[in-house]
Amino acid sequence: MKRLLKIVAIAVALLLVVALVVPLALKSKVGDIVKKQADELLTARVDFRSLDLSLLRHFPHASVELEGLTVICAVPFEGDTLASVERVSVVVDLWSLFGDAGFEVTKLLVDAPHLHARKLADGRVNWDVMKPSEAPAAEEPTAESELSAFRLRMRDVRLSDAVIRYEDDSTGMRAGVDPLDLRLSGDLSGERSDLRLRLEAQRLSYAAGGVTLLRDADLTADVAVDADLKNNRFTFSDNRIALNAIALSLDGWVALAGDRTEMDVRVNSSKVEFRDLLSMVPAFYTRDFKDLTASGQLTLGAWAKGVLAGDRLPAFEATIAVRNGSFKYASLPKAVTGITIDARAANPGGTADATTLDVPTFALTMAGNTLRCTLSAATPVSDLRFRAAADGKVDLGAVKEVYPLGDSIALAGVVTADVQASGRMSDIERERYEQIDASGRLVVEGVSATLAGMPEVKVRRAAMTVAPAALTLSELAVTVGRSDIEASGSLSNYIGYLLRDQTLRGRLDVRSSLLDLNELTGAAPAAPAEAEAAPADTAAMRAPVVPQNLDLALTTSLRKVLFQKMVLTDFTGSLSVAKGTVSMNRLSMNAFDGRMSASGSYSTAADEHRPALKLKAEIADASFSATFDQLDVVRRMVPLFEKTGGDYSMSLDLSTRLAQTMEPDYATLQAEGSIRSKNIRLQNVAVFDRLAAALKNDNLRRIEAKDVAIRFTIRDGRIATQPFDLKMGGLALTLSGSTGLDQTIDYTARVKLPEGTAGGVLKTVDVGIGGTFASPQLTLDVKNAVKDAVTETIGQKLGLSLGSDEGRSADEIRAEAKAKGDKLVAEAEAQRDKLVDKASGKLAKVAAQASGDALVSAAEKQARKLMEQAEQQIAAQQQ
Repeated sequence: MKRLLKIVAIAVALLLVVALVVPLALKSKVGDIVKKQADELLTARVDFRSLDLSLLRHFPHASVELEGLTVICAVPFEGDTLASVERVSVVVDLWSLFGDAGFEVTKLLVDAPHLHARKLADGRVNWDVMKPSEAPAAEEPTAESELSAFRLRMRDVRLSDAVIRYEDDSTGMRAGVDPLDLRLSGDLSGERSDLRLRLEAQRLSYAAGGVTLLRDADLTADVAVDADLKNNRFTFSDNRIALNAIALSLDGWVALAGDRTEMDVRVNSSKVEFRDLLSMVPAFYTRDFKDLTASGQLTLGAWAKGVLAGDRLPAFEATIAVRNGSFKYASLPKAVTGITIDARAANPGGTADATTLDVPTFALTMAGNTLRCTLSAATPVSDLRFRAAADGKVDLGAVKEVYPLGDSIALAGVVTADVQASGRMSDIERERYEQIDASGRLVVEGVSATLAGMPEVKVRRAAMTVAPAALTLSELAVTVGRSDIEASGSLSNYIGYLLRDQTLRGRLDVRSSLLDLNELTGAAPAAPAEAEAAPADTAAMRAPVVPQNLDLALTTSLRKVLFQKMVLTDFTGSLSVAKGTVSMNRLSMNAFDGRMSASGSYSTAADEHRPALKLKAEIADASFSATFDQLDVVRRMVPLFEKTGGDYSMSLDLSTRLAQTMEPDYATLQAEGSIRSKNIRLQNVAVFDRLAAALKNDNLRRIEAKDVAIRFTIRDGRIATQPFDLKMGGLALTLSGSTGLDQTIDYTARVKLPEGTAGGVLKTVDVGIGGTFASPQLTLDVKNAVKDAVTETIGQKLGLSLGSDEGRSADEIRAEAKAKGDKLVAEAEAQRDKLVDKASGKLAKVAAQASGDALVSAAEKQARKLMEQAEQQIAAQQQ
């Protein structure tokens, strides 16, 4: 017996050793297989943090666990993460790991997957990651090729804490869920099985065409399915599905047959109440939903029968009917009553164009006012046929008595409508407005709306008449925060704009006494009334996007406009909005304490995140200091304006991209123009202070110049100026160079010295000005100064020559040459000392010393030439 126990113990120990050692031996093999097959099959980059293989965790099966799995898309979605999964656990049959028939999978566990599916406007999708097959299309698959690397005998599939997002740029559809838990159990390996699906989804959202249909909804499902896996037919048996408060069940079956899906499904909604229906409206399904009571008769039905294949739809119908409906919140005094709804959507089977929508009745009563609406639509794909009407009055002030707006929202005013429209979309597109029936009137009076963090909106009165060709806005008077706007005009193609997102065309006349664009664009909270002239901070400003589907002509007359730090008054001109671009034509305004006219454009057509600005402007009699205070671009590129007094006029032709903060993208900023001033005053400028010290001329510390004209260009973040003249402090300066965004300067100043400087010999000095505005560096270029000094002093003597050699000896000739040379050098040395002694100021002394040294050098050179001439004469005598 002891021997047997010993054998058993040894066997168990060996099995444990094998269970621990074998996974280590297979770990690299499985990891290599996964990465190799992913690389061979996918264009996406697949990676994982770790892989673990265990024979004990799900004994007698083996398990493979991947942690930190990521799938990164290739172009055109390069860098986007299609999927990331914290942990994937796959349970496989142990013996299948050692064969060549593939791995037999029995269980799949996925923890915290994040999936992001996206479809571009051109139809490309980020989940199309399979590489194209290189096998010939006509090749018949063999029995061997049909073997998969994985064989499913799945009994349990679990998905936990999943986050899924879907974005379709081609249709504007958006959907998401966070989180999603799912469990599918049953035997997927047999021909027939009873499957059980349990699902819980939170924060479910769905939007289409810019309309949010679901927001933060909850979905639960517990569905039992009789699965005929051999014939791919699934029959619903015991099941329960709940969307928010609506509890439904499904009867019928679904069958998959190649690329078509056959079905006969009916929704059982016998237990749904009117209150449950309200839970589908995002505005109602909030934390206050528990305090909502509702009553009324509700009938809800839906079914689908037929084939879904390609563009073909099965026959379906969905109906909703409400009679004598009402709802009331426990915390509020009044109820909404008289709710009547009849709605039906149906398709007899075929294409989506056969779908019809009919809402013959939608009515409710609030605060004694009744609102009635009707809607019908058909042939939505080929040529939308529609009929709609609205009639009634809504007292916005009564909304707070029936719906919990909260402290952050306040409403007031009355909206009265009596409008109707019917026709075909093709008539609108071809502008056959005589075929459209549209009439009525919409009046808004005394409406105000206050939302937390936004300026208050007040509509004193707005009146609009409806006709097939256009909406005529006879009156609009509105205030938004501190801004007031009055407008009148007409808008055409409004039906196509509302129904098909077509282009809205029109002409408007806009007037305002104050338009605070900073407040309207969310740049800053509204300033107190007494501080009206102080523009708001622009820290939170965001560049507005110009819609592509607008074609508007605006005539403007604005008394005061606040934009960033600018204060514009008496703003007049015309604006046109078309295809994502605002064109500015013949704008005229007071700006920077002067007068300004401008034309140009602002466009987001090419890039909504980097708007393009083009501007041609003429500015007259503007203030340097006001310009510096109001324009940040001037602060950055021309800080000299801070120390500049006087007025200027300017011509400017500019183009640039803008950042989201409406600041120029300086790397793209290009401009050229000229600035002119009859009087410029500068003081306490470090550059001129340094120059004054170098020349010992304090008049340069305060500069007053007249009739200055400067031409400039802006490229690559630098302002370059062509040479221009300044006359001040008894000096004349010619300046040229450039200024950078980093406030570095690179200028050359040719200084014409006053009479008597350095003994009256030096006339000009070139000074290099580098460094920054705050810390300039001066360098001296004396080449021109030396040339002037030589010419002025001994220039006439540099051409000295010897007399005739007739009757003279060689010694006499040499003596004459040496005497004249020595005298010339002596005069040059004396002149040098005189220049240095009489020079005043550091800069002048440096120039005088350099000039004097050049004089001596030139004299010595001439002395050597005299000796060479002497030797030439002597040689000629001896021949």
